[in-house]
Amino acid sequence: MNKTNIISLITLLFASAIATYADAVKTNDTLAVSVDCAKNIGKIKALNGVNFGPDIKNEDILGMSERDDFRELNVQSVRLHDCPLQCPGLQLVDTNLIFPLMHLDAKDPRNYIFKDTDDYLKAATENGEKIIYRLGISIDHTRAKNRTEMPDAEKWAEVCCQIIAHYNEGWANGFKMNIEHWEIWNEHELVNRHGRRPMWKGTNEQFYDFYIKTSKIIKARYPHLKIGGPAFTHASSKMLPFLKKVSQAKAPLDFLSYHYYDNSISKAVMNARIAKKFLVEHGFPNAEIHLNEYHYMPVSWKELRENPDNYYIFQEIDSGVWNTALMTALQDAPMDVCNFYAFGAGLGVQWGTHTSVFKKKPIYYPFKAFGKLVKFPNRIATSTKGNGVYALAGKNADGKTALLVSLFKVKGNEVEIDFKNADTDLSKAKVWLCDIEKNLEEATDVKVDGSKMEVGFKGEHACVYIEL
Repeated sequence: MNKTNIISLITLLFASAIATYADAVKTNDTLAVSVDCAKNIGKIKALNGVNFGPDIKNEDILGMSERDDFRELNVQSVRLHDCPLQCPGLQLVDTNLIFPLMHLDAKDPRNYIFKDTDDYLKAATENGEKIIYRLGISIDHTRAKNRTEMPDAEKWAEVCCQIIAHYNEGWANGFKMNIEHWEIWNEHELVNRHGRRPMWKGTNEQFYDFYIKTSKIIKARYPHLKIGGPAFTHASSKMLPFLKKVSQAKAPLDFLSYHYYDNSISKAVMNARIAKKFLVEHGFPNAEIHLNEYHYMPVSWKELRENPDNYYIFQEIDSGVWNTALMTALQDAPMDVCNFYAFGAGLGVQWGTHTSVFKKKPIYYPFKAFGKLVKFPNRIATSTKGNGVYALAGKNADGKTALLVSLFKVKGNEVEIDFKNADTDLSKAKVWLCDIEKNLEEATDVKVDGSKMEVGFKGEHACVYIEL
């Protein structure tokens, strides 16, 4: 990086630190939202994607299913990563599970195991959800790291091309799913606290060469598809060597993906701007940005590992409201796709929206409210007053209005909403509430006076969803 770029980066990082501090400072401000129902400002970005589709491994044993809950979330995209860990015993998604013996002929369909992944993808796309297919392996937490790979690039790319052919072209009794996004690998740079690499056996430099070779081969065969990655653990200057080498090699990068496990919403917005800056500087101004793993994490990884009880804080209403606040804040950031980690029980229950017996956690319901909102895609102007208040509103094709208000770590027990230029009677509005007592249920403490509405809630985290 030259001196100008370094100064620019330092400025962005300093602003991010200030924003993080501001997130933590809360006062007793009035909590208010103003909605201008007559002012269209573009489209709502449907950022409500997830990792994992419905769990299919236990449906016949438990007599229960996640499919209805999955459908009700109205998710827009499903990223396929760690799926074999979600459904142990099934040979799902991962390149080395679909094609386990790399010395065999990649053109012979008898050498592939597609059936489990076929069933999984059918369940994940029953309602028209888009798939983001991660090519590579799931994270390996064993000491031996037997699953962690550094495969031959040309052979691996050839196998990936046949997997794409199966799901997009019908090869080997396959499908025509028109999966557009194909992501190469996940968290290649991750080193755990024991100094072991759970995703990639080689060095970072070896991965850059691997990405360049494989992306070129896949793109040459499928120029119309979007090839990208590599799912960095987070957005930082560690992206720069990768972007530099990919740019110099003129390799494809249709989308840049990374992850975010933190508790600052403003820092997440700043990270998106940093990623965009890096892409522009390296000749990828049109590349999409994917935040394809994220989760509310108010403790450090060290604290989490030292006290597993901390995992339970990931399941409550604060985590759910943080999700909707984040998706709202990223509407005005350079962000194209988001995938929450993860739908369902997640891994070891802690990361997901459900318990191990498919019971919904409080985190589920705010996400469901966002899924309702995206059915009103024509965004209209909003403004907010008070720390921790986030608002997103839209209209549908019939001209009806919906509003989602996320209240994260607020001081107060009611939010005032002014619907300017509304052409409907607010007394007939439908108001749902998520707080410490209600799980997207009808709000009971609602007062209407002309164009203004007051909605009461309990606790310091709440999500209000309104349809006019």
